[in-house]
Amino acid sequence: MNISRKLPLIIVLSSLILATAIGAANYYQASGAAHTAIDSKLSAVLEIRAAALRDYLASLEQDMRIVANDPTVHEALDAFTGSWAALGANPAARLQRLYIEDNPHPTGQKENLDAAPDRSAYSAAHARFHLWFRKFLRERGYYDVFLFDLEGNLVYTVFKELDYATNLETGEWKDTDLGNAFRAARASATAGEIVFFDFKPYAPSHGAPASFIATSIIGANGDPVGVLTFQMPIDRINAVMGITAGLGETGESYIVGEDRLMRSDSRSSDESTILAQSIDTDAVSRALAGGSGLVAETGYRGHAVLAAHTPFDFGGAHWAIIAEIEIDEVEAPVAAMRNTMVVVASVLLMLVGAAAVLFSRGITRPIAQMTEAMGKLASGDLSAEIPARDRADEVGAMAAATQVFKDNAAEMDQLRQQADAETERNQTILRDRIKKLSDQLQEAAQSTVVEIISVTEKMSGMAKDMAGAASSVTSESATVANSALEASQNVQTVASAAEEISSQVTELARQVKHSTDITEKAVVEAERTNSTVRGLATAAEKIGEVASLISDIAEQTNLLALNATIEAARAGEAGKGFAVVANEVKSLANQTAKATEAIGQQIAGIQTVSDDVVAAIGAIAGTINEVNTIATEIARSIEEQDAATHLIARNVQEAATGTQEVSRGIDRVSEISGESGRMAESVQHGTVEVSDAVKALQDRLTAILRENERGDQSAQV
Repeated sequence: MNISRKLPLIIVLSSLILATAIGAANYYQASGAAHTAIDSKLSAVLEIRAAALRDYLASLEQDMRIVANDPTVHEALDAFTGSWAALGANPAARLQRLYIEDNPHPTGQKENLDAAPDRSAYSAAHARFHLWFRKFLRERGYYDVFLFDLEGNLVYTVFKELDYATNLETGEWKDTDLGNAFRAARASATAGEIVFFDFKPYAPSHGAPASFIATSIIGANGDPVGVLTFQMPIDRINAVMGITAGLGETGESYIVGEDRLMRSDSRSSDESTILAQSIDTDAVSRALAGGSGLVAETGYRGHAVLAAHTPFDFGGAHWAIIAEIEIDEVEAPVAAMRNTMVVVASVLLMLVGAAAVLFSRGITRPIAQMTEAMGKLASGDLSAEIPARDRADEVGAMAAATQVFKDNAAEMDQLRQQADAETERNQTILRDRIKKLSDQLQEAAQSTVVEIISVTEKMSGMAKDMAGAASSVTSESATVANSALEASQNVQTVASAAEEISSQVTELARQVKHSTDITEKAVVEAERTNSTVRGLATAAEKIGEVASLISDIAEQTNLLALNATIEAARAGEAGKGFAVVANEVKSLANQTAKATEAIGQQIAGIQTVSDDVVAAIGAIAGTINEVNTIATEIARSIEEQDAATHLIARNVQEAATGTQEVSRGIDRVSEISGESGRMAESVQHGTVEVSDAVKALQDRLTAILRENERGDQSAQV
């Protein structure tokens, strides 16, 4: 992904992250504030509802005490009680017929009849007091007002239902809470003491929920004379609990009794929920257990609610007052704020995205142009124009740097062209030098090879001559050895036949003459052999000089190859081929040096053997001279035979010893001559090998030089 896409994306993502973080923080802060506010509001509403209910019930108690002490009530009770006996044996039937059955007003409006037309004392009392009680009931909102005598007769009611004129002590409705309220109030017999009975379905009111509050009516003498009872007004309690201020659209407050049934109507129901709707929530349980507080739970309608709860006690009844609101409504403003923030953030992100794209284009477009220009520069197009050089920001600095790069590249290109020209010129000079060097090397090598071949041929001839001479020396030595042996035998014969020496003088003279001739010949052959060996030593020295010359040439060749390698390395790629040739020349020079070193070692061996041969031949010459001396003395002895016969034995012994020494010397000469022949053969073989190696070197040098010439021609092409 290129920068023109990355940059807007990074800006948008950064803005999104920032907006999300800020929105989340605001959302959670607003949510917490909303919950805190609704908690406080619910708690306040709950306290207000509980206080209002407490005030209302206190006003009921106050009404009851005031009414119970009102003279009108006392007079009414006396009038109704006094006329009760005049109604006959069944007052209930008569009064219900007069005030309910024959009442022209419909059910629910029977209280509108002021008095029955029977002209009885009861009806007269009714006409007198009913207006007062009805006005009180309507003003105070009670459902009904009851007056009992002490025997349980319900002598008066305002609303006129089925319990009217019955006896709540013994009659049909004695077990209802109205009967219980009568008996409880009568039993208290204390002025101002109030008894209360919680809501229950009340059959005379067609099963509608009814709650009763009662007190004794105390006469002037302090004794109870009757009981005053109010049927609790449901509407007034609903009015207190049904106030919706501070509870929004889904909030409500209600009362729940210990039986988990509602004691006030639900706001969400069109029908009465008193004693009809069961609520067994955690808030109700906590309130009935005496606890107060707030709890988030699922309400009785199945919605998540936030409920404030508190216990409420009145007249022995234990209630739970609940003020609750659905959590969705609590969080609705926060959700609306969240949705608004999402919309605003989306719009802002789109604006930021558009601005980021424009901003990115303002940056990436010149960068892209510079990238294109740099690509052209990288490909070698130095004519590319560098854009955005007049900008004062980082892009302008980048453009300026790129311009410097372009200028440097142009200068580098010019320097490279100059370097290429210089390299070409140096390569030409190097090729000329190498060509000249190779020609000189070829000429020197060929000259050296020719000289080496000539020397080796001379060495081969000299080796052959030396081998022939050695063979002759060996043959003559054998002859001399035979002669010496024969002389020894003759001397022994002379020794054994000393007494016959005189007769053998002539023969001895002849043998001595023959021995002298042989020794003289041996001397001549020894001198000749000595001369030949000296010639061999001289040839070996010349071969050593030639080998030294070859070694010097090899060292010079190695040096030339090293110089050629250095020049080839300086030439770079163009000199790689010649570097290979130089390495091959260097290798051949090393091989030549090794071969000449081997030749030098062989020549040194030849010189050593030649010196040994010269020494041996000198010894032979001495021995032969000694033999010649002995022969001379033998001749003198023969001439003096007559005078020195007694010396014959000694002279013969000396002659025998001399002949033995001659024999040993001749054997040594024979051995040295054989060794000289073998060394001559080795020299001959060495010269052949040197000649072959030199010829191979010549061929290799010629091939290398030709290959180098072809490489130079290819490089020039």
